[in-house]
Amino acid sequence: MAPSLQHLLDRHALGLRLVVAGTAGSLERPVAWVSSSDLPDPTPFLIADQIVLTTGTQFGTAVSATQVEAYVARLAAAGVAALGFGTEVITAGPPSELAQACAEHGVPLFEVPYRTPFIAVIRYAADLIAEADRERDAWALAAQRSIAFAALRPDASHAVVTELARALGAWVVLLDAHAATIADAAADGGRLRGRDRLVERVAEEAQGLLRRGQRSGATFTSPSGTVSLQTLGRRGDLRGVLAIGGADGPLDAAAQGVVTSVVAITGLTLEQGGALGRAGRALRLGVWRLLLAGESDAAGTVAEELATPLPSGAVRVGVATAADDGREALLSELERAAALAVGDLFVAEHDGRLSLIASDTPGLDAVLEGLFGGTPGRHLGLSRAVGLADLALGVGQAVSAHAQAAAEGRSIERFGALAVGGMTGLLDAARSRPVAEDLLGPVLLADREEGSALVESLRQWLEANGQWDPAAKRLGIHRHTLRNRITRVERLLERPLDTFAARTEVWLALVSLEDAGSGSGSGSGSARD
Repeated sequence: MAPSLQHLLDRHALGLRLVVAGTAGSLERPVAWVSSSDLPDPTPFLIADQIVLTTGTQFGTAVSATQVEAYVARLAAAGVAALGFGTEVITAGPPSELAQACAEHGVPLFEVPYRTPFIAVIRYAADLIAEADRERDAWALAAQRSIAFAALRPDASHAVVTELARALGAWVVLLDAHAATIADAAADGGRLRGRDRLVERVAEEAQGLLRRGQRSGATFTSPSGTVSLQTLGRRGDLRGVLAIGGADGPLDAAAQGVVTSVVAITGLTLEQGGALGRAGRALRLGVWRLLLAGESDAAGTVAEELATPLPSGAVRVGVATAADDGREALLSELERAAALAVGDLFVAEHDGRLSLIASDTPGLDAVLEGLFGGTPGRHLGLSRAVGLADLALGVGQAVSAHAQAAAEGRSIERFGALAVGGMTGLLDAARSRPVAEDLLGPVLLADREEGSALVESLRQWLEANGQWDPAAKRLGIHRHTLRNRITRVERLLERPLDTFAARTEVWLALVSLEDAGSGSGSGSGSARD
């Protein structure tokens, strides 16, 4: 603990006497050094939190209140911790003008008796400062030793962060290269709870540092005090960010040394974790290929050895993508989710996509919703529940669902919901409508110009599977009239409608126009009424 003016006053051998106490807390203020000076303005040679000793020679015997007030004002502005006045050199005691100026500026004033050399005060303060430095060095060494042992644990990142928080009496957050939280700890070593907004702010600031790609630091002010951030890793290859906040005041040199050691350890840990992560991804890809090859038993054995067991029973296969600059972040988040849901989620990279196998459980659905629901550019297609032996079927369903999700801008598409609409539900309205309008254009134009009902007659005839009487009855016209209308439609389309393929193409064109909200001429009804 750094010495204070109170420590000096308590040293009876020095015989110091307090004259002006200064502001609240001034007597306990840490002192950086003690020196003597009789210069009219010693401030160019001072540091903050220093005690100045003077005999008052600069004031002379005829003390000027103006001169003294300016002198004390300069000391206060320089951050001087206290002023000591040596008696019986120029005056018998501190001049009243000096005492008044010190009181006005909140600078403590104490009297140094003639029998006490200034060097005795300086030496005692220096001994206290050296002892405090030794205590901080011992503290730093013990903290670094605890952190080094923590780094050897299986959960190295969490253990190191917890030890650092405990040592500093502050909260600590470790974020990865995508500003996602890897580990956090409160000052008591527990988890950092109830501070979601603060963690979000930390993540936002971390993203700014990571985007620059350079080793750097930053600070910002929060309700809990100053928060400092430091990047981890090399320039151009940043691995994460370490954030510290809630400490009692700025970190001293010893604390900064401990933080520096943690920056080195966590940077190395994340570097090693990155290499292990890349190896793990390669092995999981091998497991995925074994599954696709029908070697489910071998795949299960390898997955068990990797401590990433495959989900059992009914599973859903997923295919996921993200924007180019968010793909790695999504993969990391999926891997963390898989680590927290061992045996319920398996993740692999395959054919440029992120593929996953998830247990068919509501809890895991909620996890996936959280990963994809709130982030633009992320799309996930999920299959129906299948067995691992039917992985290829599940992949096909997931690919179809993903394509639909991406086309329509949805975060998650489930094949079960997709299949409800049948094959026509797979039509891309934005792409199929122009083709439908081009195909049926002559018929649509005839309806608009002549007020005929060719489109509606065509639709009803196709709905009736090409049977004349049911379609004519529904339209309220004679079957010969309907025949004439269909014959005219064939002439306008320049194609006969006597084959299944031709009728199907025209039918799909009608569905595309209907789904896109297109009018169908001035007909007398709707095929869906």
